[in-house]
Amino acid sequence: MQMTEFCDHLYDDSTDGYIQILKLNDKDNNGQRTIKIYNTKNKGLRDIVEELHRNEDVFLTPNTMYLPRRKVENIRQFRALFQDIDCESIGFQKAETVYMIWMLYYEGKIPKPTMVVDSGRGIHLYFRIKNAPYGALNTWQELQDYIYYNLKHLGADRRATDGARVLRLPGTINSKCDAKCKVLYIDNDLEYSMYDLREKYLNYKNRTHQLQLHETKETDSKVISNRFFNSYSLHMERANDLETLCKLRKYDMTGYRNMVIHCYAYWKGIYVRDEYELENLVIELNNSFTEPLKESEIQSVLRCIPKAIDKYIAYEQGIRSGEYKRVSKGMRDKGGYWYKNETLIDRLGITRDEQKHFKTIIGTDEKYDRKNEKRRLDRRNEEGFTKREKGKLYNIKAIKELYEKGYKQVAIVKELGLSTGRVSQIIKELKQQEKV
Repeated sequence: MQMTEFCDHLYDDSTDGYIQILKLNDKDNNGQRTIKIYNTKNKGLRDIVEELHRNEDVFLTPNTMYLPRRKVENIRQFRALFQDIDCESIGFQKAETVYMIWMLYYEGKIPKPTMVVDSGRGIHLYFRIKNAPYGALNTWQELQDYIYYNLKHLGADRRATDGARVLRLPGTINSKCDAKCKVLYIDNDLEYSMYDLREKYLNYKNRTHQLQLHETKETDSKVISNRFFNSYSLHMERANDLETLCKLRKYDMTGYRNMVIHCYAYWKGIYVRDEYELENLVIELNNSFTEPLKESEIQSVLRCIPKAIDKYIAYEQGIRSGEYKRVSKGMRDKGGYWYKNETLIDRLGITRDEQKHFKTIIGTDEKYDRKNEKRRLDRRNEEGFTKREKGKLYNIKAIKELYEKGYKQVAIVKELGLSTGRVSQIIKELKQQEKV
């Protein structure tokens, strides 16, 4: 049965977390379709899908959740990269689309799909990966966007590029066209490492090379940067910093609400591509304010986000594919919204004390405070001493041992190679300790 083949391809004994299955029911008296939700572990998955065999409009999550709630932040394991291609909407036949996908693979533009599914109106592609935890979100999203960017001309759907997406289950019916969703191709011997894919398709250097580069790289002292962040992880951490700012101010954001909502919606939208879910997150933050914005103001902000995300993907993936050169002397020519730290600090009224709680939105003074603190910590050994302090203790110990053996000052100077003044000072301190 195709449903079992599909499940066996994505989920195995290493699968951890909840797999969510959605079943859209018929319209009720009000013309609304209700949804039945199943949350199951891998062990009970096949019983449920067999129960739903030949049902209409059944969807499931390729990735798993650590809680039985489908959200990007709840992802437990990434099991696959995937793409939803609505080829017929732009005039391509499915057979023609699959042929062009394979040509892109042979040209080295995309990885070879490990599974191809006829969704009824289009094509679903799966690229099975070695399971990875939520911490790999940045890498997963970069790869997902890379594949989307290269398949966009065939009808790839940007809204279907977030980690918590559901896709149609083979063996069920697409009611929009009364067609069966079915597996066209499957390769159970192929499984990718996301880090190998990143090196091959995103122009990343291998880890050893990156570490060597970090050790020798000189940075412009005028630029506030963190080499541990790329553009994807930077956006996620800035959204986290914004949440921290709201908590620090006890959600009294009056005077800054529009800027907060605008930035939060955009930064969150880098990962949450489901516009309905993104809207819920933004509304939830707005409702937590002591003085929330009006719904019309929220909707006005949200209308701008999808286009900005498209521009962001085009810019970032254009760089990764070698089509564009990275903008380095300003922000205006970058795709999407880019704000310098100075701009964010000014427009959000962020204080020095507040910056101490952030990872990315920090000013020059805070950056140098952190660098100096790191230097101080790096200078200390496991016992908490700097090299100078450790050397001083060693000298005192050595002089004391020789002094107690009856060595004269001149002999100690010659033995240890220290200055006469230094040896004399330490011997004087030792004599004072003896008197005490």
